[in-house]
Amino acid sequence: MRVSVLLVLAIVTAGCGGGSGGAADAGGGGASSGADYEVFASEFAFAPPFIVVDKPGTYTFSLRNDGNLTHNMTVEGVGKTPDVEPGDTATVELTLKSGVFQMFCSIGDHRAQGMDGQVTVHGT
Repeated sequence: MRVSVLLVLAIVTAGCGGGSGGAADAGGGGASSGADYEVFASEFAFAPPFIVVDKPGTYTFSLRNDGNLTHNMTVEGVGKTPDVEPGDTATVELTLKSGVFQMFCSIGDHRAQGMDGQVTVHGT
């Protein structure tokens, strides 16, 4: 049992990807789904909560729901994933301009319960 827990922790940590401060960086973010960025949802948080993109462009985001409730990932003013049932994964292609964008779950009061973060896009 202890080995299983450690293995799960190692997999989750590796899957949370990327750069400094726990943020996923452009160029993959450790995504194994073929997406440019992979985000994990649970009650009531995203992992990673901060995503850093090196330059504007169109990127694929994958949201895997590891929680027990339905979640989505909304990037304010840009777009969102479909609602994702527990245990499922959904992807969305988002076109990002330079700036800082709020990321949150738009279902019910999930955002108010702390299910939010940021997407920062560098460059011009």
